[in-house]
Amino acid sequence: MKEKEIENNILGWLTHVPSSKFWKNSSIGLWDNTKKVYRKSFNRHALNGVSDILGIKDGQFIAIEVKSKTGRPTESQKQFLEEITKLGGLAFIARSIDDVEVKFKEAGIL
Repeated sequence: MKEKEIENNILGWLTHVPSSKFWKNSSIGLWDNTKKVYRKSFNRHALNGVSDILGIKDGQFIAIEVKSKTGRPTESQKQFLEEITKLGGLAFIARSIDDVEVKFKEAGIL
């Protein structure tokens, strides 16, 4: 299954989690119609490696980096997940809905 399919499945599942709000974090940049490419933001406050899905459940910030069975996170994605964890959030890589459910149960939020 492709990452986009996994991501959409997870987002659909998350809509049924009570007392929560989750959204897709778009980080591909802005479309440059002249060059016909996506361009990264050069805003000094933009972050690299921000997870695909962000949300909040009962006051806890959650970051989910979606990967396919063989997908590997970049260094900036790993660093973002580590920083969120250090700050008290729940941050992890998910390759399926099952991964999300397991992490939520381990964290005591499901």
